[in-house]
Amino acid sequence: MPTEPQQRLTPQQRLAVSRHALMSQLQGSEASGQRASERPSFLNGVSWAPVARGVARHWWQRHPLHAAGQLARPVLEKYAREEPLKLVAVAAAVGAAVVLTRPWRLLSASALVATTFKTSELAGVVNALMQRKTSPRKDSP
Repeated sequence: MPTEPQQRLTPQQRLAVSRHALMSQLQGSEASGQRASERPSFLNGVSWAPVARGVARHWWQRHPLHAAGQLARPVLEKYAREEPLKLVAVAAAVGAAVVLTRPWRLLSASALVATTFKTSELAGVVNALMQRKTSPRKDSP
């Protein structure tokens, strides 16, 4: 149900307000005035959640798929501006192919876990985070 001030807006003004709201939503937490820690999450009540988020963020930044995505991003952004419908069609086709072929059934769960940890050097990530959190004791000689 529209509020009274919105009823007085011209169609162009309503379009501008709508575009601004959409852009704010697409740009993320800073534009919408909500910090990432205030977003609803199943980890918000857990005391170790910031550490888990930090480990996950650090792990993903060192993962080879992240690097591939960073390399592909400029090309995909340009293609999305020029041919958005083709990009959506290709994404739908790739998604359908993945669902139909079910490639995850070819590997066991242990192989997937081992590959994930091996490629991202998870031990190095955990060690780096543990060293950053520990500080030398002041009372030691």
